[in-house]
Amino acid sequence: MLNKFRRLILCLTLCLAIFEVKADIPVAKLKVIITIQDFDNRCFSQFFNEFTEGGFKRLAQGNYYPDVEFPYITTDYNADIATIFTGSNPCFHGVIGKMSFNPLENKNTATLNDNDSKGINDDYRLSGKNIHSTTIADRLYEDSYGIAKIVSVATDPSIAMTMCGHSGLPIYMNNLTGEWSTSSYYTSAMPEWLSEYNATKPIERYLDKTWENLYPIAFYVTSGGKPTIGFKYGVREACNGLKTYDNFMTVPYCNDYICDLALAAIENEKMGKDLTTDLLMVNFSLSKFYLKQNSSISLETEDAYLRLDQTIKRLIDNAISKVGLENITIALIGSRTGGKENARPINPSLSYDSFNVGKYSALLNSYLMAFFGQKKWVLSCGYGNIYLNHDEIAKAGLHLSDVQKKAKEFFYLIPGVQNLCTAEDMEEAFYSTGTVRYAYYRGLSGDLMYSLMPRWYEVDLKDNPTGYFSSYITSIPIYIYGGSLTQETRQSVKATDISEILY
Repeated sequence: MLNKFRRLILCLTLCLAIFEVKADIPVAKLKVIITIQDFDNRCFSQFFNEFTEGGFKRLAQGNYYPDVEFPYITTDYNADIATIFTGSNPCFHGVIGKMSFNPLENKNTATLNDNDSKGINDDYRLSGKNIHSTTIADRLYEDSYGIAKIVSVATDPSIAMTMCGHSGLPIYMNNLTGEWSTSSYYTSAMPEWLSEYNATKPIERYLDKTWENLYPIAFYVTSGGKPTIGFKYGVREACNGLKTYDNFMTVPYCNDYICDLALAAIENEKMGKDLTTDLLMVNFSLSKFYLKQNSSISLETEDAYLRLDQTIKRLIDNAISKVGLENITIALIGSRTGGKENARPINPSLSYDSFNVGKYSALLNSYLMAFFGQKKWVLSCGYGNIYLNHDEIAKAGLHLSDVQKKAKEFFYLIPGVQNLCTAEDMEEAFYSTGTVRYAYYRGLSGDLMYSLMPRWYEVDLKDNPTGYFSSYITSIPIYIYGGSLTQETRQSVKATDISEILY
């Protein structure tokens, strides 16, 4: 009996000791993760001295991870976001890019396409169902037994849903109306506060603004200290047309529009107000102004960085005022997609070349017909993937590997192609070394995958960029700031480790 009593006392003592240790570790009541699409670390460094003390510079005072390494060649921003938020590679999470080929519909569709879900306040049919790994939001939702309040805000529905995964409330912009929307996969009805917010038509206020240089021209690095004429745009007039809201997404005021909603979410969802950690994810953009997308770094580009710096300061200041610095953790995540796919380099001796995937797809099919007969051997080609017609290959009694070999033979002759591999190559590489060179997922990726030479970008038959381009930037920076953090700098971190650091 005495031994049992002693063991009970020992267990209670250990439990109390563990509780005391955990009690000493501050837990953030609100985590804010800021992602920035088309963030260019070179521009960030070049403009750093011009930023305010309360925006980018404040975040830079926290923990710094300058080289977050990705193991695969980038396809587009969506694959990287999925990797960061799930902590797994595309071969597990299944997001190989924003678009992928759907053999049942015989066309390229959104990777997050879900016909069982409906958009609330839009016509999209997207959800997180096709994300096959759990995200930071999913883990937080499970660990809090569904109590945690989780919100993501982005103009792009795919980005908003990828950040959330399967949990929380993704809010994104309807590009036909400019209003905010969500998906029936996550909620049965639009939150009342969000409906009321939309009813005030807040985007009109920004469309009525004038966008001109924030500071005198001599202040700008891109002016070279020379007396240069500034710029001035009436936002509504500049963006007006069939793609008014798509064009608006390339104006810095769109980041303010996003910030307004993020702050409204903190207020109306009462985030950070209880003992459970809540999560807010915000996606800003530094995409080039659509009227300047074919230029090198312009005054407009620099102004967009300076204005986003002030927008982030406003977001941080307001969030801290709501929950207190000691109760908040803020992370800033860059991207590998800085520099638009068809942007012009500063040096006129350099050039960017377009890879017309529609033309080369037709040529590839003609080449295969010369060997295997007059059939449609290529179902789709684009976004770094070539999909072959398995049905026709089987009917002809051919081996898939033979058709793949001929396709590789031809595609290597096309200007701009850097590398090619088959799905079988990817499987062998993964099981032998545990690594993959491409954003590959079995059954979703093409029969062959290709990468482009430096300074090449993909366009369709109408010469419109598809979003796939050469990018040999292998790492991104991440900054984490908060009252309870201890100073830490780690030079090299895997992208798949970031979810653990952020969680």
